Amino acid sequence: MSPPPVPGLGAATAAVFRLQVTRLVRGKKLRLGALVTGLVVLAVLAGRYAQDTMEASAVVEEGISLGFFTMLVYLVPFLLTSGSIAEEVESRTFTYLSTRPIGRLALTLGKYLAGVALGAGLLVAGLLLLHVGAYLTTPTPMIDELPSTLRAIGAVLLLTLLYGAICMFWGAIATEAAGIVSFLYLAVVEFAFGLLPGIFRFISMNYHASQLAGLPKGGIRPDLVPDVEAWGPLAAIVVMTLAFLGFAAMTVSMSEYRFGKA
Repeated sequence: MSPPPVPGLGAATAAVFRLQVTRLVRGKKLRLGALVTGLVVLAVLAGRYAQDTMEASAVVEEGISLGFFTMLVYLVPFLLTSGSIAEEVESRTFTYLSTRPIGRLALTLGKYLAGVALGAGLLVAGLLLLHVGAYLTTPTPMIDELPSTLRAIGAVLLLTLLYGAICMFWGAIATEAAGIVSFLYLAVVEFAFGLLPGIFRFISMNYHASQLAGLPKGGIRPDLVPDVEAWGPLAAIVVMTLAFLGFAAMTVSMSEYRFGKA
């Protein structure tokens, strides 16, 4: 008998994707992400209806800025992707997976796509619930302001893809401290630099995405931050996403992971 054919990259990636989705759905991280997202949306809507003087559009903008761009867009991709490789190394299943006829590239891509797909689903659902809930008593503005919310959704999706790639990379290069290193990078480079004055703020892709979403600049001395065309932030986020994903795939392909526990 001839040996079974080796699956191509697409089929192997799809197989890893399905397995990782099943693992995340059955695990605690997706539930935690859903819980936090729901609590953020409920808190914003509670503030909306607790003060009748606040306009729904202002509430939605503040909710997107503080609830999503300041917290959830970091937390959700971090939960679902930072430990994807590390958990396989720690549980001693990486050696088994790496010897299967799927290839390490497919392993990386499948886990990445599963994490960002579920993360994107949570964040998009949260944004839509926020929009509908805030405009529930005013149906006409609900339709009129929908393009603004869809614009924010597009920016959040871009950040989800980027932060998933960043967490995959740091999780692959530092398996024993995947969460810590990923957190420090996001906290310093993406969050802290996004508040600095002048061109230093351009280092943060979160700032670029917030401008794509049409949010106020905020931070320290926003008047010193130059305006840029929309294509600049978009190109920067896409390039960074591809770069980090490529580095993650290269790291997984070239690394000989050793187990930290005897």
